[in-house]
Amino acid sequence: MATIDPAIPAPAPASLDASPSAAQLSVRRRLRSAAVMRILFGVLWAIDAVFKWLPGFIHGQTLGDELGNADKVHTPVIHQWITLWHAVGTAHPGAFAVGTAVIESCIALGLLSGAFSNLVFVGSAVFSFGIWSAAEGFHLPWTKPGMTDLGPSAAYWIASLALLFAAAGATWSLDGWIRPRLGRLAFLASGRPRDYGA
Repeated sequence: MATIDPAIPAPAPASLDASPSAAQLSVRRRLRSAAVMRILFGVLWAIDAVFKWLPGFIHGQTLGDELGNADKVHTPVIHQWITLWHAVGTAHPGAFAVGTAVIESCIALGLLSGAFSNLVFVGSAVFSFGIWSAAEGFHLPWTKPGMTDLGPSAAYWIASLALLFAAAGATWSLDGWIRPRLGRLAFLASGRPRDYGA
């Protein structure tokens, strides 16, 4: 029978409050920085959404101008794509405008709250690409005088995907509460910081 020598102290149990390692602190800083960018991007989307709820847009009065770039673009496939969206938008301009305002409002709420982050990041990237390709016509032609950029929506879809890959919904978000309750649909929400090594 083995005896315990009282002169040798027993090893201390692993503390739950152990200090985080330098690597964990680095991951936490990165996730918090990504969360700040997500929230700022949400503010930007919220401002966009407010403009969509203004009477000129919500009543469909400006859609003809905003979707009417087809005459400026002569690339056949892109011309047809822009013409298609012009026809869809002007067929029922009020409904199209309300749908756009609702989508932008949902994106803003999702980014600000961090709810269903992965879904919101992918959805905002697809929606932004749609705006860039249809309403902005890829900002074509690129040879026009005074051309200085590719249009703001190009940056929106890239920023959305960057936030997705940065796990921007892992910190300061509702996803930590939502994800465990989603079961098989857990991929729609970001993981918790500890899932990323924080």
